[in-house]
Amino acid sequence: MGLSKIFFVKTLPIFFSFSALFSQEPFPQKEKNHILYLAQAHKLPQALEKYTNLLSQYSHDFELLQELAFILLQEGSKNSDPVIQQLTMFGAGLAASTLSLDILEIGLHNPSLQTQLTAIHFISALEDDRSQQLLIQAMKSDHLSARFEAAYLLATKKHPFALGHIESLMNLLPPFFKPYFPQLFSIIGSKESISLVVSFLYDPDPYVRVESIFSIVETGRDDLLPLIRKKLSHATPLEQEACLAAIRRFKDSASLDQVKKLSETSTENVRIAAWQTLLTLGDPKAKKALERLALKQNVFAIQALKDIPGSENVLVKLLSCPNIQVRINAILSLLHLKDPRCVPFLREIFITDVKDISIFPGGSMGKGLFGWKVHTSSSQMAAKDPNFDLSLALHIKEHFLHEALELPEKSFLTVANMIFEAEQNDLIPILVSLLENLKSEKAIALLKQKGSKAGAPLIRDYCNLSLFRLREEGDYEKYVFQWILNQKHTELIKLRPFVSWKMRQEDHYNLTPEETSRLLIEMYTAVALRKNEKGILGILKALQEGNPKNRYALAGLLLRATE
Repeated sequence: MGLSKIFFVKTLPIFFSFSALFSQEPFPQKEKNHILYLAQAHKLPQALEKYTNLLSQYSHDFELLQELAFILLQEGSKNSDPVIQQLTMFGAGLAASTLSLDILEIGLHNPSLQTQLTAIHFISALEDDRSQQLLIQAMKSDHLSARFEAAYLLATKKHPFALGHIESLMNLLPPFFKPYFPQLFSIIGSKESISLVVSFLYDPDPYVRVESIFSIVETGRDDLLPLIRKKLSHATPLEQEACLAAIRRFKDSASLDQVKKLSETSTENVRIAAWQTLLTLGDPKAKKALERLALKQNVFAIQALKDIPGSENVLVKLLSCPNIQVRINAILSLLHLKDPRCVPFLREIFITDVKDISIFPGGSMGKGLFGWKVHTSSSQMAAKDPNFDLSLALHIKEHFLHEALELPEKSFLTVANMIFEAEQNDLIPILVSLLENLKSEKAIALLKQKGSKAGAPLIRDYCNLSLFRLREEGDYEKYVFQWILNQKHTELIKLRPFVSWKMRQEDHYNLTPEETSRLLIEMYTAVALRKNEKGILGILKALQEGNPKNRYALAGLLLRATE
C-alpha cells in the first residue's frame, strides 16, 4: 500500500467510528482492504461503487470513508495542476480537523502564493500546537505576502517565538517596509515587543512614528500615553493627528490645554482631529465646528460626524449633494448612526448601475482622519489596472451590509428587498446569511417569498438553502439534494483573492469562493453538517460521478461529515 497506507494505519486509533448509529454489521476487513486498494490505484469511482453496493449488507464504515478521503487529499497534494493543489488545500481546510494538517503542511511548500495563503488561512483556524509550528514554517516562504500573513497570525496568537521571527523578517527587508511592523509588535504585547514599539516612536521615518502611535491606540496601551503626551507639542502635523487620535481613544483630559491650542492651528486636518478630541473630552462647541466644516463638504468632517449622535440632521442635508464623494460619505455616516433616513440612498452603494461604483478606505497622511474614497466605472478600471482590487471592493460592500443589519428591522428588510429585487447577485450570499442569522418571523417570511421567486435562480437557490439550514418545514431538503445532483459536473471552487490583514474590515476574515462556486460549496457544506446517511450518500455520489476536480474539496467535506 506504500507510505499512504502506513500513514493511515498510524492514524486509525484517533478516528471515531459511528457504526453504532446503524443496526447492520460493519464492513469485513477483506472488503475494506480491496476498496482501499482501488482508491490507491487511482480507481476512485470503482472503489466508491463497491462501497455503496456493500451498504445493502453492512452499515456505513466512517473509518473507511475517512481513509478514502485522506487518500484523495494526499493524491491532490502531489498533483502538478495548481488548481487541484489549491482545491486540495481548500478541502483539507473544510475538514476543520487537525487530522488534515499533514495535507496543509504540503501546501506551505507549494510554489504558488495562492496555495500557500490558502494553507496558512486554514492552519491558523486550528487551535493546535502543531498548527502554530506550521505558521513558523510559513515565515520561511519565498513569498513576502505569505510571510506577512503568517507573521500577523503568530502575533495574534501571541506565540512565544513570534517576536524573534517577526524581528528577523523586519531586519531582512528594506527600510520602506518598516511601517508594517509596529502593529505586529504591539499585538504581541510582551515587554520586549512593546520596548520596540516605544523605540519606533523616535524613528527617523515619520511614517514609522505615526504607525507606532496608532499601534498603541489599536491595542489599548494607555500605559504609554505619557510618551504620546510629550510628543504632542513638538510633533509634525502628521504625528499630531496620530497623537490626537490616541488622546481621544484614552480620553486623556490632562492634554486638554494642548488640544485646545491645536484646534486653532493653521493645518486643517490637525484642527479636525483636535475638534474630534475636544468633543470626546466634553467640549460641546467642537460639534458645531465639525458640522460647519461638514456642510462645506469636507469628507473627513463628514466621517467624523458618524461618531456624534445628534449630527444626523446635518448629514441628511448632504444626501443629495452632487459631489459623489461627499454624498457617499454622508450616507455611510448616517448608516453608522443607524438612522433609517439613509435607506433609500443605500441603493447607490449596494446596487450596480451605470456608475458602477466601488468604495475603498481612504485617510489623511497622518492617519488621524478617515474618509471613504469612491471610484466610478470600477469594472473598466479593473480591466485597465491589474492592481485595482474588485475583491476588496466587494468585501467592503459586505461590511456595509453587516452594518445595515443594525438598522431597525423594518429598514434592514427594506434594504434586503432592494437587493433581491435588483438581483444584485454578488451580495446575495451574505444577505441571505444575515437574514438567516436574524431568524425573525419577517426575515424567514422574506426568505420563503424569495425562495419561490421566478426568473432569479441564484436568489431562489440561496433562499432554499437557508431554509434547509434553518430546518424550516417544507421541501427544502429535497430541493438541496436535487440541486446538488443537477450540478455535480460543475467545477467547484474558485477562490477570491486574499484581502490583506491591513485592509480587512472585520475581526474575523473568511476565505470565500467566488460567486460562481460559492453556492455549490455552501450546499455541500450544509449537507455535510447534517451528518446523516442521506447527506453522506450525496457526497459519495458527487465524488463518484461528478467533476473530477471537485473530489479534492469534497474529500474534506466527507471528513467533516464523518468525524
